[in-house]
Amino acid sequence: MAGTSPRRRISQLATLRRAQRLSSHCSQSMALTRHGDRATQLLWCPMRSEALKHRSTRRMLFAQINQGAAGWMQTTAGSWYVLTEAGSTTALSFFVIASMTPSLFLNPVGGRLMQSYSPVAMVKVLAPLAALAPLLIAGLYATDTLSIPLLFVLTVIGSSFRALQAPTFAKILPLTVPESQRAAVLGYSAIAFNVSRSVGPVIAGIAGTGLAYLLSGVGFLIVAAIVIVTPLDSAQSTLTTTGPSASHNAAPKGSSFRRALRLMWNITAVRILFLCVVVFYLVSGSIHQLLAAVAKDTSTTSLALGALFACAAIGAVLTNRPVLRYLDNYGHRTRLLSIVIVAAALTVVAFGFSSGLIFDMALMVILGALGEAMYLVVQRSILLELDEADSGAIFGLFLAILTGASILGSIGLGLLMDAVGVRSGLVTLGVVTLVIAVPLILLVTRASSKPQQASTDD
Repeated sequence: MAGTSPRRRISQLATLRRAQRLSSHCSQSMALTRHGDRATQLLWCPMRSEALKHRSTRRMLFAQINQGAAGWMQTTAGSWYVLTEAGSTTALSFFVIASMTPSLFLNPVGGRLMQSYSPVAMVKVLAPLAALAPLLIAGLYATDTLSIPLLFVLTVIGSSFRALQAPTFAKILPLTVPESQRAAVLGYSAIAFNVSRSVGPVIAGIAGTGLAYLLSGVGFLIVAAIVIVTPLDSAQSTLTTTGPSASHNAAPKGSSFRRALRLMWNITAVRILFLCVVVFYLVSGSIHQLLAAVAKDTSTTSLALGALFACAAIGAVLTNRPVLRYLDNYGHRTRLLSIVIVAAALTVVAFGFSSGLIFDMALMVILGALGEAMYLVVQRSILLELDEADSGAIFGLFLAILTGASILGSIGLGLLMDAVGVRSGLVTLGVVTLVIAVPLILLVTRASSKPQQASTDD
């Protein structure tokens, strides 16, 4: 579904390694500001502000916000429509499958296509195609001819085009600034992502199903228009397959995926890390995808659903910088992982006992914050501590497992909610997670106490 922060971020893998090298001294400087080093803070701020002085950068960030908000409008409107018409959380879980499965399989395909085609050209073609499905859904809804099976089919089609397009902005955004500013523009890209998932659901909640899909389709057309009228360095925006990094990316994808699986199994720390990912996103991912059921339990309007989605984004925004600062200062990642998993379980239990929208919104802020912390810990552990030749494939595997866990969790939670009720299902899920968390934390603690494998070579 368009709502999963992790799926969108797969598009940043292509430039993340270069950005980290460019910003390593900046990260260290930001960490020093905690101890009162104002000079280093002054070095970082101009770098970030300089990136926004480029008109093409501002346009592309606006296009990214439009693209993300358009996807979130479909998530919010579609979820509410399915739950209202079917009255079943199991049916809602099938909508999750229709929305998220294309990303599971086609995001990597989109990344592979960028090795042969310009990402700018891909957006010009794929964005209008992604607009067709929501525009058609809006028309069917206006004429009272929309049905749930037809919505599922059109959702799969629209999600497929969005999944192919998703990785493109990771290539396009760095082309809008000089190389020294690319780390800063990626930071703004993360902000744009959270802005889109704050604004999109709220707009959909206010607009209603039909108008939300119409605005979503128009949003993708705006993305295509912005990319068409924005000039970029033609030498950079075309194929870049001659450099060292391109030759590495051209390695057979099947072999890199199999190697990532082998490394995940052979390296204890990575294996335990992935186990934490599965447990967390079986819980957190399923709640995000079935959030319409929680909203409908306390409200009669889709605006409540939009507000809950926006609260999760607010939690992520509030948590991002403190967690990064903690990790930059060599914070204990094992302790943070343990706290995140236990806190997620307790939050889900609290969801089960909640009886009002305001309390649900506060809990979604917490859940969004925990999701951001989990993502950042995994990102740092994989991209900074593993061998560079393998980290990209392992991180891609992490994102695939994240999406798969969210889908499976949504199916299980949907069946559970239909069987025992929405709130009782949440309490059950939280208690089961707490039971699982105890041995999992022991495994995490034991793995962190052992010497880490220095290399990922076979």
